[in-house]
Amino acid sequence: MLRIFNTMTQRVEPFESRAGQVGLYVCGVTPYDTAHLGHAFVFTTFDILVRYLRSQGLRVTYVENVTDIDDPLFEKAAQLGNITFDALAKRETERFVKEMSAIHVGMPDHFIFASDELPQMFTLIQHLLDGGYAYNNDGWLYFSVASDPNFARLAAATGLTGYANLLRRANENGNDPNEPHKRDPLDFLLWRAAQPGEPEWASPWGPGRPGWHIECSAMATRYLGPQVDIHGGGADLIFPHHSCEIAQSEHATGVSPYVRYWMHIGLVAYEGTKMSKSLGNLVIVNQLLEHFTPNAIRLMLANHHYRQAWEFFLHDMEDDQALADLLAEAARGDLNDTAPAPGSATARFEADFIAALESDLDTPSAIQHLKYFAEKVRTTALGDETPVARARLRALSAILGVTFD
Repeated sequence: MLRIFNTMTQRVEPFESRAGQVGLYVCGVTPYDTAHLGHAFVFTTFDILVRYLRSQGLRVTYVENVTDIDDPLFEKAAQLGNITFDALAKRETERFVKEMSAIHVGMPDHFIFASDELPQMFTLIQHLLDGGYAYNNDGWLYFSVASDPNFARLAAATGLTGYANLLRRANENGNDPNEPHKRDPLDFLLWRAAQPGEPEWASPWGPGRPGWHIECSAMATRYLGPQVDIHGGGADLIFPHHSCEIAQSEHATGVSPYVRYWMHIGLVAYEGTKMSKSLGNLVIVNQLLEHFTPNAIRLMLANHHYRQAWEFFLHDMEDDQALADLLAEAARGDLNDTAPAPGSATARFEADFIAALESDLDTPSAIQHLKYFAEKVRTTALGDETPVARARLRALSAILGVTFD
């Protein structure tokens, strides 16, 4: 059985599906610039999770959003001057999809744009207003953190506690504590009244645009219902984004917990600094593809456990390419797709590989089992088992997104 670390409980817990079905929501990109290796780490991790779950016979509904209503997108379009924000979002989303496809990241079942989901946002916001959890001040709508005694419990689980610390972190992520329409500096935006020169949409409270957090709550609940089985994203989203999602979703729907299992992905650094668009220190997938195969990039990413922060060094890619070449060589030859005999070497190798993935998606250990297995297959050390072993090697590699067609 799969066991995963739940950020909310800070424990590795057995994952139990609901009637063989799994609803997965992953926070996607704000498409104002090229995707980088940090994004690739997030989306290959969840791609592997989906491949594993489906290989075990579970029915997965995978939802990923595109945040095409957000300040960075508007600011970048204004900076460029020769493109509208929506045209920029379309262009960069297409580039993102192409880059992820190039490293074998499958498309989610629902790949949705925030700009298409305003009616669901209106519904959730109205429920919050009706319940006294939100307020309207001259067309600016805010969630009142004072209305929720358990606000930011996800952040607290990770050690971020205290009003001052929460406010500082929120301010670092776009919160304006001095906004005159809010009652409390930590109250977070649900709907922003239209401002001169900004994109705007119609709403029951007048023209404007939604806040960032309500977008994900609306998209997750529309496609997966009021309770999500697994919700994921980068570790930098724990607060404020995911903490605010919990508060508004649970009070708007009346269902708790909003998410059964929270999965957060470690951040990627380059030359000692967190990799990010704002800092400009990006490692771009397309640049790596000029020198290395997609399989090598997948193996490089999967050689890091999803919860751990890590630093990228270009020279490490040589080892990953060598491993990709080894797997490709071992995968060539006659195949026999029958199930391995119980107790056979192939069956033991497969069991070890699956056990590693079931242990909190331990992809580095899974890769080590796969490498040892490939060496045995390549040298035909398994004798008459080799065609069956080769077929299983290909199938197990595919769970990691490593393919040979």
